[in-house]
Amino acid sequence: MPSPIGHALAGIAAGWLVAPAETRETRATLGRAAIFAVAGMAPDVDLLFGAHSGPTHGLGAAVLAGIVAWVCLKAGATRGRFALALAVAAAYASHTLLDWLGSDTAAPIGIMALWPFSRDYYESGLHVFMAISRRYWLAEFWTYNLRALVRELAILLPVAAAVVLIRRPAGRA
Repeated sequence: MPSPIGHALAGIAAGWLVAPAETRETRATLGRAAIFAVAGMAPDVDLLFGAHSGPTHGLGAAVLAGIVAWVCLKAGATRGRFALALAVAAAYASHTLLDWLGSDTAAPIGIMALWPFSRDYYESGLHVFMAISRRYWLAEFWTYNLRALVRELAILLPVAAAVVLIRRPAGRA
């Protein structure tokens, strides 16, 4: 399963695909990118509770993240709040896609991608992303994870850059 860096890049790309590209302010743009990055990494909060790859990795959790974003944006009376909430949900759901496409080395294998409709675990047969090792005591920990990170960056950086360039507001250089 991908690293937090890979999940952040995918979150930015997914959020930017959906979000309205209306702002020209650098601060607002960076703020949105940060929100999308955090949403892309958020499902891994379950590592703190020893329940990794469970309900937080499901598409139902992405819908809940979008609802929370919509409520928070509503309180701030932000224009285009539905589109931004949808962008947060897409950024969150990017985590599900990446983990589904990743190698899983810890039981149960896969993720609860269809939670709350199914508690089954799913894993793609196409392992695009390497599993990130958490076994820091092993000699190959750093070299293996560095290889996995380089592979993620080679795949996700061009995707994220293309999305950001395509979706940037007119008049921005």
